[in-house]
Amino acid sequence: MRLNRWAPRGRAASHAGAGPVHAKVMTPVTLGAVVLGYALDGSGTAAIAGVLAFLTFPAVAMTNAVVQYLKADTLHETSGPPSTAAALPVPVPAAEVVAVGREAATFLDALTPAERQDLVVRAHRHLYRAEDVLCREGGLAGEVVVILSGWTRVWVREGAEQRIIAFRGAGELVGERAALLIRDRSATVTADTDVQALRIDAGDFGAFLNANPRVRGVLEQQVYRRQIERHDFRDVQGNCSILITDITRFSAPARTDADREYVLGAMYDLMSEAFTASGLDFGRLYTEDRGDGALVVVPPATPTDQVVDPMLAHLAAALRRHNRRAAEATRLQLRAALHVGPVQRGPKGVSGISIITTRRMVDAPAVKRRVAETGADLAFVTSDFVFDSVIKPAPGLVDPGRYSRVRVRLKEASLSAWLMLEGGGSRLRAV
Repeated sequence: MRLNRWAPRGRAASHAGAGPVHAKVMTPVTLGAVVLGYALDGSGTAAIAGVLAFLTFPAVAMTNAVVQYLKADTLHETSGPPSTAAALPVPVPAAEVVAVGREAATFLDALTPAERQDLVVRAHRHLYRAEDVLCREGGLAGEVVVILSGWTRVWVREGAEQRIIAFRGAGELVGERAALLIRDRSATVTADTDVQALRIDAGDFGAFLNANPRVRGVLEQQVYRRQIERHDFRDVQGNCSILITDITRFSAPARTDADREYVLGAMYDLMSEAFTASGLDFGRLYTEDRGDGALVVVPPATPTDQVVDPMLAHLAAALRRHNRRAAEATRLQLRAALHVGPVQRGPKGVSGISIITTRRMVDAPAVKRRVAETGADLAFVTSDFVFDSVIKPAPGLVDPGRYSRVRVRLKEASLSAWLMLEGGGSRLRAV
């Protein structure tokens, strides 16, 4: 137990004479008792008794003073100056800390339930079909859109080219320039998939901000983050990591269009979570929707092993969780292929023989056959180069022993690749 070195000792000393018997009163009382005893009895015994009483009371008083001193010092024990108690922070209501430490949270996630309800009341729902334009570069900024589900791409025109600068998904706000009373759009936002959204008139959104002052800070944080984002994808060329996914039996008759929309959205959500686990922002990677899957190009500056570990383990676990709860029509079996090679950017996207090779790996009959035989949640196939340079030496959650060689037939030739299955009923054997 450490005594407070900041507490003044004078405060303890001021209590030294306090107690049941006070020293200033004790002395005259004791002398009076001696005189009275001698006067009444007239004997030396009474006088001796008075002297003994006189000697006893000072001892009691001194003991009492020591006890009071220690008691006063102990009661002021603390870990610092007394003033620190007054400096303790006032507890902040939970509503005030929703977005604290969550700079990457979406706009909708950063709102409290009451703020979110107020926003919904002022808005109206709208369904954008794939390739519908939510807002157009140079157009009038008259409304704000909050995405509830689906994906959009944000792009600008550079001569004859369309340069993609970002992808926006569920929970994100687009058209924030209208909220800041800037009247023209800085980019075009197009629906990549069907998009459920809330549309809010700029004036109504301004009233929402006035009624909920905390949200203005949330909006300012989002605007700042977008100002420092690098989404020009100019680095998506050269020797890139290429990941292509394909949803097994996407066009099966048992699925309705609503089922396909749900499954495709689930695939993007699970991939985003898995990439986040590897420290990669899925929204900042070059992505093209392929109808029943996706093409993801990771720039050369990002190591390929970051695309593998722990991304694949998290994706496999997420697929297992999804399929345990899913009906047959919304079950999500995913084939994925990873390759590394040169990529070129063009006016309509990316191209290169490496992308073609990756596409053929994911569509290889041997891979499809093994998925059908095992019912695997995830089939991951990779080239010899990636297996030798990334899978074999990789630590963490990667187990090279779970991979088996397969043959990928190309139109002109064939090549060997490596396949790993997660979920389903059997382990791999050589194919």
